[in-house]
Amino acid sequence: MKIESGRPVTSASGAKRAGGAAAPGFAPAMDAPQRAAATAATQALTPLDALLALQGVDDPAARRARQARRGQAALDALEELEAGLLLGRAPGALKGQLEALRREAEATGEPELDAVLLEIDIRVAVELAKLERAR
Repeated sequence: MKIESGRPVTSASGAKRAGGAAAPGFAPAMDAPQRAAATAATQALTPLDALLALQGVDDPAARRARQARRGQAALDALEELEAGLLLGRAPGALKGQLEALRREAEATGEPELDAVLLEIDIRVAVELAKLERAR
């Protein structure tokens, strides 16, 4: 291959543009639509909205189970507090645990279960008041 140094460097020829020579800068095509076409209705999002709404709905059975577990945890914490007081020392972290359990209280929709949980919550409140008074 022979390299000739006498020839000027030119750019490679690319694809030819439609409509003649290129203008300096951007020029929109004259036959382009001036407005965007109307969009379709957002009915495709409706199933997504329904799924999100269903996720926000709390299942009554799950709420009952969650509150039953909370009640059992509160009774266990009260027993631990009783054992600690009998030994002469109450665990410091137990007060925070009792307060957290009390904040998680919610109605289950079953009057009998709600009544039992209310009694447990009252006992927790009394013991928390005693602990606060002792400080």
